[in-house]
Amino acid sequence: MRYIFTFFLALLVVSSVCGQQGELSGRVTDEAGAPLAGATVVLEGTSFQTTTRADGTFQLNKLPAAAYRLAVTYQGFITYQRSVNVDAASAALGDIRLQPDHVALGEVLVSTQRRTQTSVEVPLTVSTVSGALLSRLNMRQMDEMAEFVPGMQVQLQSPNNPGYVIRGITSDDGDSRSQPRISLFQDGIAISRSRASVVELFDIERVEVAKGPQGTLFGRGAQIGALHIIQNKAQNRFGAEVYGGYGAYNHRFVNGYINTPIIDGKLANRLALNFEGRDGFIGNNAGGRLNGKEVIALRNSTRLWGGSGTTADLILNYQYDNYPGTSFKSRRFAPVGGDTDPNTFADLEQGEGLYIKRHVGGATLLVDHRLNDAWRLSSLSGFRAFNADESFDADGTPAQMLWVSEIAKGTQYSQELRFTYENNSRFNGFIGAGYFYENSSQEVPMRIDERVLYPGYVAPLLGGQLSAQIGQLGQSLGLPAEQVQALSVQVQQLFQTSPVVVNGAAQPVQNLPNLQPLAMGLINQLLGGGLPPTMTWDQLIASGMLPPGTLPEELIALVTLLNGSPINGMHRESATNYGRNQAVELFADGTFDLTEQLRLTAGLRGTYETQRGGYRADAASPPSVFGLIANNGSPNLLNPVSEGTIYASKDYYSYVGRLALNYLFGRNNVYASVSRGRRPGVISILPSATTYLNPEVVWSYEAGLKGLISDGKLGYELATYYYDWSNFQTLSLQTIDGSITPQLMADDGGKAHSFGVETGLRYFVSPAFNIFGNYAFVDGKFNDTDEDGNAQEYAGNRFRLTPKHSFALGFDADIPLTARSSAYVRPSYSYKSGVYFEDNNREDLYQKGYGLANFTLGYRFSAGRASYDIGAYGKNVFDTKYIIDAGNSGDNIGYPTFIGGSRSVVGAQLRITF
Repeated sequence: MRYIFTFFLALLVVSSVCGQQGELSGRVTDEAGAPLAGATVVLEGTSFQTTTRADGTFQLNKLPAAAYRLAVTYQGFITYQRSVNVDAASAALGDIRLQPDHVALGEVLVSTQRRTQTSVEVPLTVSTVSGALLSRLNMRQMDEMAEFVPGMQVQLQSPNNPGYVIRGITSDDGDSRSQPRISLFQDGIAISRSRASVVELFDIERVEVAKGPQGTLFGRGAQIGALHIIQNKAQNRFGAEVYGGYGAYNHRFVNGYINTPIIDGKLANRLALNFEGRDGFIGNNAGGRLNGKEVIALRNSTRLWGGSGTTADLILNYQYDNYPGTSFKSRRFAPVGGDTDPNTFADLEQGEGLYIKRHVGGATLLVDHRLNDAWRLSSLSGFRAFNADESFDADGTPAQMLWVSEIAKGTQYSQELRFTYENNSRFNGFIGAGYFYENSSQEVPMRIDERVLYPGYVAPLLGGQLSAQIGQLGQSLGLPAEQVQALSVQVQQLFQTSPVVVNGAAQPVQNLPNLQPLAMGLINQLLGGGLPPTMTWDQLIASGMLPPGTLPEELIALVTLLNGSPINGMHRESATNYGRNQAVELFADGTFDLTEQLRLTAGLRGTYETQRGGYRADAASPPSVFGLIANNGSPNLLNPVSEGTIYASKDYYSYVGRLALNYLFGRNNVYASVSRGRRPGVISILPSATTYLNPEVVWSYEAGLKGLISDGKLGYELATYYYDWSNFQTLSLQTIDGSITPQLMADDGGKAHSFGVETGLRYFVSPAFNIFGNYAFVDGKFNDTDEDGNAQEYAGNRFRLTPKHSFALGFDADIPLTARSSAYVRPSYSYKSGVYFEDNNREDLYQKGYGLANFTLGYRFSAGRASYDIGAYGKNVFDTKYIIDAGNSGDNIGYPTFIGGSRSVVGAQLRITF
């Protein structure tokens, strides 16, 4: 709080400083001379700013005598700039006529092709969300932003476990041995590792989402797209802002920045801060609340101008997440006084011991140097480190069957050098090289109360196994079928228990069943003359009376163990996976103008990479009795024991590329492309075997049309695509040696395909009022057969986390009230159809379609050199109930869990800009 107070104090001090010299006035009109109300008038490099009145006039007072650079901006018009001199007298500029700028209405500048272009020019589907739009619609999280990007979904169950979906393809695996399908970048630096990829969206210039295979532009991880976050950099002028609010569930936030020139024209600094907190939506009977939020993020950006052709930006980012736990709630058992709805209160026994704590930090150095009129050299250096610790109740009940933590750590370094050729000739492009290094790990400690795991999972498992073994033994001994059936029933009865949770309370079982009387009875029937009535099982084994081979040795050992002895309370075991990746890449991409309107773009990236996967799971001490019984004598339950850390490595040579043809007519662009994308292979290493999954390859075929019509008032985009996959990487529950449960492992899903259509519209009814919307259709499925014609496991199944239909719409109205004030209203609505949460398309792991309504509205006015914005905001205003994830780790033991989505939050907010 001390830093926040200091930040506010600095803004107040700055706002009190002013000169008291001359005045500057004028009138802003369009080409026809009609006044433009609400235009922004600013003296660049200073804090002097105002907006035009209803008649288009403006006045700046108390200006220190000096030479200034005047800038006048208005949406839909070209920015007007000129030099002005102010002295002690008043200076009247007369009429300032702004020229229409159709590009400003429907287009934005993007750097997707590593050079500055408008969004209409690039021959690919790229959706851009500006920082202004993020602010206007009150969006600070990636999942909120994704609703306005057609074909994109972000599943944000926590900052430690996000899922990114572009055109039906999901990238969310936290295993350090797996590589992402979707690349995420901050200012050109990869942040794709799942546990370190979630960042707060504050003080952002824009977010670009490039769809389809973009490996040429964004590296080997951009197999199906890339999300690029461009942050605001330091500027050579003073500016500051503070923005805060308070709402339901104790939702509070404050963010802002202060931009300060240090050496005029040479050095400037920008410090930005963001804090957001909210109580959890889900109460927890065991203590605390779940599904809440608390995050603080800081960014410092320093820019150096090294002459007219060189800039250097040093950007330091740090984010600390301190969330309460996530409500992984079971639908099998309701808490006391509650129900199994994932959106109502839970009873997860660890209470406030459930949490998410995550540190993410990074340093970025961007150097851009113009060698001459045509060539520019860019250097992008990045370092990033993260440390995340999450504690969660994986079974979702009051019984401690599976209390799990995930401790993920990693560091990465990247360096890219790029030469860009751009001189408005018939050819523009770039060549370059890059190096990437990453070293990460994921440790998963487990704490299991075996007294509740027994009735919850182990008892029916053991009952079934032993019943089958006894049945086979009876048949081999020639016992009558009726007697064999009776023995099997007796065994199953020994393992019958009460449900693990009854009336919201765990039902621990204190002792193992005693199988020895049943075994003694069976042997008594097999031996002539029977057994002495007082003989015990141990005495029988030691006596030698049992003929060799009568009972299998494994069964004798099992009967010896199952003697009614106490069950262990707490069992602890842990496993860690390791991933180390190094890659060297060479790339080139360019556009050649075949004619003035017809352009051909081609790109190629070659990669040499070396991957190393590791695994370690030590033997639990004391050992699990259930591991000894049901897991082939292992001291562990779920994690195969390794002898120390075991490693496996593999090297790959690969290439990705693209070829695109586009035709520009007016401010419109029709394009077609074919591209090859690739996801690196997976090294799945276990003590019993190491599996090398082949790299996943996709061929993409896309065509689109986008541009501006109706005098630039209507911006549109339309794209259709078809993807063809080989070696599609998925996750499936697999039986592995050394675990009593199936494990969710990387798997080769074979052949798959998807077809989709996307469209987006934005219409400016007037510069002060626009409507917008988008729609996406995705039909992504596994093929019926693989390349050899064999039936596939997931034949015909839809891709997980992929709505077939989704859309968003809204409008943005800014209504001038006086010369220096206006009111605004910005409602929006987004919808997605039903999704499966797993590729196996289980009906119990499904969310039907739903929509969310949001709004911001308020009143904005200027006073002196500051502007003020007082408003209200609402998210999910109709309190629609839905789930954002299902299945999860609890599904391994037959207890799938479900996570409820965000509830309705309505609040008030205030923004002050200097």
